[in-house]
Amino acid sequence: MPADTADANLKAANGLARLSGILRAEAANGLFWGAGPDEEARLRRLRELAAALLAQIDHRPYEAVLAVYEADTGLRTPMPGTELRIDCADGTRLVRRRRLSRTSGTLGQRLETVAAALRTRAPAEPVAIADTDLAGLPCPHTFLLVYEMETHLDAAAAAALLEPTEPDLEGDVPSLNPSASAQEPEHGPLAVGPVVRQLLDAVAALAKESLAETANFYERERQQRVLSLCEAAVAADVDYPRIDCGELAADCVSTGADAAVFDEAGRLLVIRRTDTGQWAMPGGAAEVGEPVGLAAVREAFEETGLDVELTGLSWAFDKRDTKLGDDRMPMIMSFTASALDPEQPLRLAELEASEARWITREEAGAMDLFRGHELRIPAVFARHRGER
Repeated sequence: MPADTADANLKAANGLARLSGILRAEAANGLFWGAGPDEEARLRRLRELAAALLAQIDHRPYEAVLAVYEADTGLRTPMPGTELRIDCADGTRLVRRRRLSRTSGTLGQRLETVAAALRTRAPAEPVAIADTDLAGLPCPHTFLLVYEMETHLDAAAAAALLEPTEPDLEGDVPSLNPSASAQEPEHGPLAVGPVVRQLLDAVAALAKESLAETANFYERERQQRVLSLCEAAVAADVDYPRIDCGELAADCVSTGADAAVFDEAGRLLVIRRTDTGQWAMPGGAAEVGEPVGLAAVREAFEETGLDVELTGLSWAFDKRDTKLGDDRMPMIMSFTASALDPEQPLRLAELEASEARWITREEAGAMDLFRGHELRIPAVFARHRGER
């Protein structure tokens, strides 16, 4: 087989793994939030079709893939992890990549544990963000917070103290400065063979059935995304190779992102949430298939109508480190941002926000803030003013 054909087939297989992961997440998240009996049945069928798509390329049979997919109980988002870059005394740099799970400890605990083992200080903040989806890896979508550390140990002694990189996170995963991490994935049209086309037609039929029967805004939005994915696939002569799509059962610590949007006067944009009536920065859950920085940009636009650009990362906020305890979404990536056009008017999403304000640091202290924002909002002001 010519090298370019083999490359095209591998790219198609990796793209199919990505698509299956997105559809898996759409099904899991719809079931998590709850739906009527008919919609729930469609979501369960969507999950079966997502598993069937992955079984076209993965080395595991359909039944094994489906069993993993059916075990999903929480929100599915890009999974957080760490990439530790450790400079050793002998000049060697060790790199270790591992996901954060609900059983492996918090982000803060991991950094402190590794630092103590290497007899060095824990890094204060990440220097970059890497993303397996942007890298085209077929494993479950994971973003990696990149931290740099130094140790007086040589490489052999340091390596003996470190857990190895998780196998499906190996490979070339470029990292980006947090301010540049809101990149649109450029995977191009997905080439699909006849069997996959038939499966996607079945997925599209489910989406159309849902759109014809449900008036729920969020369910319609979900099915429109699903339908768009199906329609974007193009028929091709594809001979899929069998690949390893990674640790499908990796524990998903759900992740959200918020955008601390500042105006030219240094005021912060906050919205009054329609669900609790409290004030918060615009934000929400990240979606499988989008970089977590892009999630912050998307949420800002959806909730306020503003086109924003990231200016940095304020805090990789693991709620479990702060005793907040939130099983639904333990990790929040809190970015700072600015509006691309200072004159752009606000346009609030009626289902998300009833009011918006530009506030000072002093005003924030007197407001009824949504849980967690009483910690993140002072942090973003400090970051914006160069105090941390």
